[in-house]
Amino acid sequence: MSFQKKLLAFAAVSALSAATAVPAMALENEFHGMFKFMGYQTNALQGGDAKVLASDDPHSGFFAEQRARIMYIAKANDNLKLVTHFELDSRFGGIKVTDTKGYKGTYNGNDSGNLDADALTLETKNIYLDFNCPITGANFKVGMQPWADAYQSLFLLADMTGAIATKKVDNFTGSLGWFRFDDNTAAIAAGDTTNTGAGKYTADLIVVDGKYAINKDITVGATYYNVQNDTVAVAATAGTTTPSVVAGTAAVPRTTSYDLLHMIGLNADIKFGDAVVKPFAAYQFGEKDSSTDISAYMFGATGKVKVGPGSVNFAGYYLSGDNNNTGDVKSFQTIAASTTYFNASNMWLLQRPGQAINTSTSLLGNDNTAKGLGSAGVFAGYEGTMDKVFYNANVGYMTTSKKNAAGDKSIGTEINAQVGYKVYDNLSASVAGAYAFLGNYFDATAPDADNPYLVNVQLSYAF
Repeated sequence: MSFQKKLLAFAAVSALSAATAVPAMALENEFHGMFKFMGYQTNALQGGDAKVLASDDPHSGFFAEQRARIMYIAKANDNLKLVTHFELDSRFGGIKVTDTKGYKGTYNGNDSGNLDADALTLETKNIYLDFNCPITGANFKVGMQPWADAYQSLFLLADMTGAIATKKVDNFTGSLGWFRFDDNTAAIAAGDTTNTGAGKYTADLIVVDGKYAINKDITVGATYYNVQNDTVAVAATAGTTTPSVVAGTAAVPRTTSYDLLHMIGLNADIKFGDAVVKPFAAYQFGEKDSSTDISAYMFGATGKVKVGPGSVNFAGYYLSGDNNNTGDVKSFQTIAASTTYFNASNMWLLQRPGQAINTSTSLLGNDNTAKGLGSAGVFAGYEGTMDKVFYNANVGYMTTSKKNAAGDKSIGTEINAQVGYKVYDNLSASVAGAYAFLGNYFDATAPDADNPYLVNVQLSYAF
């Protein structure tokens, strides 16, 4: 190659490098994430979201699973960024095509924990634009994003598509949001050839949230949540002219059943001395299945008090229930059982554990409403650290709010403990144990059930 050609080639490569470097220099790239390994020796967990077993002479076994999350943030400046978040789950040894225990992203045997590892397990958690409006001064988040209620996630904690705006004025912070969590899936699944267009049958959540800091120690809040859901297809009365749905091979009349839910509530964050208390309460009203009135409520509190080298934690809640299935719906309503939590309990068996990854379940199978009976729980524990060692011990009790068909309510009592070591700044290792004494709630279905237990070993890395 001649000197002139070499010079031209060098100039071209230099120009290309400069062109590609401009956005890189203008853009701040952030990478965050986590990796967690969990191993269980247990007679109760089935893997995935299947409920904790309450059965006679269950076999104890060991299984292991892992989760990795990767977050990439493309930050243009302090007022504009794109947030993306992805997840990869696997069970050691994989899951098979017939395994339906609820491993997200690993159905039909598509689990990289299988032999030779190759599988498509990447899940999308979040993709949203986060920016500050130069006109209003409000922060906007638009796209697939995480959202949590103001009631310790007893109503909803989920990743959803939508938009939310937040504005702070002096001591007041307000939010207004819209989320769509279903768009026409019932009509499409039923084979509706007339109303399968996007936006025909939808489920939406409207969020209005306000908080006011009275002083540095007391903040009070109020919320209004509105759910409008007309995605459920039901048979219409004979002789109507509503569009038809193909059910199997026969066409049947079709109409829609809708849910209209209003939820109003109050919450607070109160600090006094070495104690922090967060009480909350909410009331629900509206219509279910187009005709039945809803009248339900919930209340509770969480708290922490510094005692000695550590802290005492306490938490409790009550969800209203119904056991007659007639008249008004009195059971507390949620969007879905799989998107509710009460991490403040610090339980492993009575409640979904806050540390859990792929296997996230409880004795109620994630459903704190207990299929409409409602539930209540009280929990307490102690936690602390000594240099690189951390520890906690907890006890909890749960009951349903209304009696089941057998006239029983007590779900059980759990005791658990955990000790861990901070290997590096970003890496910790721990071992935990939990044991639950079953209550009479299970006598009708499993009168001779063994008490469930688990031992958990964990490695957790965050960056």
